[in-house]
Amino acid sequence: MNAPNGGRPPIFIAGVGETGPFAQDPRSIPEMVLAAVGMALADAGMRHGEIDAVVTASVDLFDGLTASNIAVTEVVGAVMKAETRIAADGLAAAIHAACELRSGAYQTVLVAAHGKASMSDYRALTRWAMDPIHLQPLDVDFLVCAGLQASAMAGVDGGAQRRWAELAARRRAAARGFALELSAEEVLASPLVAAPLREGMCAPLGDGAAAVVLSVLPPAPGRTSVRLVGMGHDLDRHTMGDRDLTRWEGLGRALRRARADAGLDSSTARIDLAEPSCLYPHEEELFRDACAIGGETVISPEGGLFGGTAPVVAGLSRLIAAARGLHEHRHYRLALAHGAWGPAGQGQAVALLEAAD
Repeated sequence: MNAPNGGRPPIFIAGVGETGPFAQDPRSIPEMVLAAVGMALADAGMRHGEIDAVVTASVDLFDGLTASNIAVTEVVGAVMKAETRIAADGLAAAIHAACELRSGAYQTVLVAAHGKASMSDYRALTRWAMDPIHLQPLDVDFLVCAGLQASAMAGVDGGAQRRWAELAARRRAAARGFALELSAEEVLASPLVAAPLREGMCAPLGDGAAAVVLSVLPPAPGRTSVRLVGMGHDLDRHTMGDRDLTRWEGLGRALRRARADAGLDSSTARIDLAEPSCLYPHEEELFRDACAIGGETVISPEGGLFGGTAPVVAGLSRLIAAARGLHEHRHYRLALAHGAWGPAGQGQAVALLEAAD
């Protein structure tokens, strides 16, 4: 499946590494990132000296730091080296790195993302991302926004909550090797956290770091890799009332851009594996609808984010999961990795990966 790319050099995912995610990692942020970077470099068979540039993903608000990327400058090897910080999901950082490679400025770029939800009240921090005049006084945070979105969907679909409970139970079981953690009935009986969302419908947030090495250089003999063939992103309107919450229109636009970027015909190029960044089951339904994904596509076979995730890291972890899926299942040819950020999925990013021949 060699998609036309206008003569651009292919971008290989040369190495990946990630920590956790853990409910609480005793290590500091630099220690977590150092571990993830070390794993990615070892997986690529490279040293820091072979990395031309670095792109990191972090959010000052979540880390409680000004210029939070400075805390990891040394461990990502960015001293006296080009580095860019992206204050969004880690998959957006990977897309930025891929653009740097396409520009011809570099041959190999390291991408790293980190998040440590255990350091503070994550919900309280997300309130600071909301409108300070109208929404912050009402204690509106990202979970409340997700609840408003789910409420809008459930209002026109009487069977939605039961369906979401069943999906959350399946994803939790898959994340634990298909050991049933909660039944659908137990999910529905769990505490209400943001109506109609219940505690059992929420993916657990914790601490983690992820790193990916992207390169235009072909893998060394004996090493296998996958290619990043298409990418797209979109930033929808911030105000919740200015967009249709029952649809992820931004994701649809991002995927169309990614398919066009890869030169793939949406009517014939089947996605074999999808790894969406969905913190709640209603988001997976939004994902399926926006991407027009049917039963022929395998979605989050290992439970996706319900195995645990960290703020900012989620999308980069999905890129790693998609790359590993292509490695481990040779009959998969095309995979989709997805990242989302902001209130009710305001920001959306998509990467299409292709199995190497």
